[in-house]
Amino acid sequence: MSPTATAAAPPTVSGRRRAPAGPRWTRIGMQAPSLVVLIVVLGFPLLYSLALSFQSYSPVNPEADGHWIGFGNYLRMFQDAQFGQAVLVTIAYVVIAVLIQTVLGTVIGVWLSRLLKTRRLVTSLVLLPMISTPLVVGLMFSFGLNPQFGYMTDALQTVGLAGEAGVLDTPAGAFTALVVMDVWEWTPFIALMVLAGLSAAPQAQIQAAELDGCNTFQLYWHVMLPMIRPVIGVAILFRATEAVRMFDQVYILTGGGPGAATTVNDIFQYRVSFTAFDMSYGAALGITTFLVVAALAWVLFRFLNRKDAP
Repeated sequence: MSPTATAAAPPTVSGRRRAPAGPRWTRIGMQAPSLVVLIVVLGFPLLYSLALSFQSYSPVNPEADGHWIGFGNYLRMFQDAQFGQAVLVTIAYVVIAVLIQTVLGTVIGVWLSRLLKTRRLVTSLVLLPMISTPLVVGLMFSFGLNPQFGYMTDALQTVGLAGEAGVLDTPAGAFTALVVMDVWEWTPFIALMVLAGLSAAPQAQIQAAELDGCNTFQLYWHVMLPMIRPVIGVAILFRATEAVRMFDQVYILTGGGPGAATTVNDIFQYRVSFTAFDMSYGAALGITTFLVVAALAWVLFRFLNRKDAP
């Protein structure tokens, strides 16, 4: 073997070729700025909130001077009836909204998959609510449901579903309005996921089912929808993770009222932190929400890493 060939061969470890040090440090150097920004923007506030959650601090309460109280704020959650009410409202909101979105989105996705010539145009129109920002959606429904000049209120009053005070004046009406607003905005997301899953479904099984004499309903219900079940599961987890953190539309449309009928978890945290200025308790609530969302994200990633996942 020539000296040149010996020098060109990189050292090996356990029979595998060792990666050159230069490209590795180049990759680290290129990723370092984004990692630093991520640590500053996310890591520092998270660590600060975690430390604050174990203290008693309020800028308007001299007794809450930042002294250490351990798990006092977390134990306080189990004794706080208002927090329990907010959790129940959030759970009801997430379950009802995501369930309706899943059913309607699946139906719309199946309908879009059957369109041939106008699929692109109709799909673009269906996706319009989803591409609107939460602020715009909240303002649109706030104006539409205004009891004085709202066109939605006029339509509901015409069919006898709203009184002179509108629908936002009652707990049931306000909660229903939030669910309808979320369904209107995010049903297209479920429909898009279903459409993508149906478009990528194995054609051999579908053709075999057609040869066996399956009608359209049987083909979708027993063959195609079971094949895209992982896709629907991913869409549900995505929506549940986002719905748990709902704030913008609720704050704009109802502000959490009337009473506590629409006080979801994030609205309750906002009131604790920036209305009552109980910063430590608000930090504990935020850390708890972060852990819940992280758990949902972990379930999502485990689901995506399954062998039968899309």
